[in-house]
Amino acid sequence: MVIVDAPGPSRPSRIQPADLVIMAHGLSSFCTGLAFPYTAIHLASKLGTGSVALFFSSTAVASLVVAVALAAGYLRLSRLSLCLLGNALWFIGYLAMPFVGSSTAVLVVGTAIGSGQGCFFAAIVPIVNSLVSPQQRRAVFARRYAVLNATLAAGSLLAGVLTILLPRSVIPYFFVANAFGMIPVALAVVLSRRHLPHEGESDDDPGAGLSVVALCKVALPAVLFQFAVFALGFSQLEAVVPLVSEKLMGMGLFTVSLLLVCNVAVIVVAQRWVTRLLADLPELTGLRIAIGLWVIGYLIAGVLAFGPFEIRLAGLLAYAALFALGECAYSCSFHPWLISMVPDSELTRANALSNSMMGIGQFAGPGVGVGLALSGSAPLVWFGLALCCTTVTLLAGVLSAAIKSGRNTPCPTS
Repeated sequence: MVIVDAPGPSRPSRIQPADLVIMAHGLSSFCTGLAFPYTAIHLASKLGTGSVALFFSSTAVASLVVAVALAAGYLRLSRLSLCLLGNALWFIGYLAMPFVGSSTAVLVVGTAIGSGQGCFFAAIVPIVNSLVSPQQRRAVFARRYAVLNATLAAGSLLAGVLTILLPRSVIPYFFVANAFGMIPVALAVVLSRRHLPHEGESDDDPGAGLSVVALCKVALPAVLFQFAVFALGFSQLEAVVPLVSEKLMGMGLFTVSLLLVCNVAVIVVAQRWVTRLLADLPELTGLRIAIGLWVIGYLIAGVLAFGPFEIRLAGLLAYAALFALGECAYSCSFHPWLISMVPDSELTRANALSNSMMGIGQFAGPGVGVGLALSGSAPLVWFGLALCCTTVTLLAGVLSAAIKSGRNTPCPTS
């Protein structure tokens, strides 16, 4: 939280608008943490495992459709309106979740939630960016990332404790809490409205915008990088690492929880330090450092996977810590990098395009790790992921340099 000193001694200090939005988003993230681990359990217990696949696929498709519609310019709303629409759809979807009783209801709820996510996440980054100066940008986005991670983990932890102490009938209330958790975000955004630049309220002038092709060309390195981050990083941590740890490395289920605790703890402790360390470096350098740390983590886990139980555990913990440090570098670098690549009027569309790659990466990523895991060799999985990360990072760097060179090339006179 950043406190701004008032100019006069009689005036109290106030919270910056960006921090108000971040704190409200953190509260929402805490409520999401309550519901996140139990969505599949709730649906499977009511309608069977097929409903779980239907929900997550409909959510992903709806989010992707919204992102594409925004990027292509078919959906044109001000950032504030887009954010509030996302809040409303999210609220309706999760409020209805306890009452789903058919596949059709699951499809409708999943579509509402996915559409809400697509609208909200496309709008919130431009809104936060509009509330800070360029000099504050990296620190604010890093703080936002740390807050969201810590609150999500805290909500998941509380949900786990409540399901131990209370009957399973408590689970539907988690979804209701997640729905109402969006209200503080909506209020915070509305309260910050007067601090938003006028041009940030409506960026829908069809004559001033880039074409879809031009937007994709400008944002291509960031889009490719975002896909790589979620396909080869976050989705591996969430889906593949638990599988490899338990099935191929002979580790107990407690190891999964231990890795999560280690990951979140390192982010909370190290985020500010990493942000300061990278403050004077270009954003792309910070992103290269992030992927470099992930590659080192994969390599360490792969090498130590040959050892006895204690050595394997040490390798996994080292991976979790290095991955967390990479997340710190990513969080203070990616959105500032994306923001620097596009005009402010196109930021919502560019962010939506980036979010579409995030969804595709989360969907496609586990297949990469699972495919490697079919070999039955844990080291092969770790080394394969390290190679994939290195290759895509180099490609993103080449594309970024090529586009930057093209920008600096003077146009020939006619």
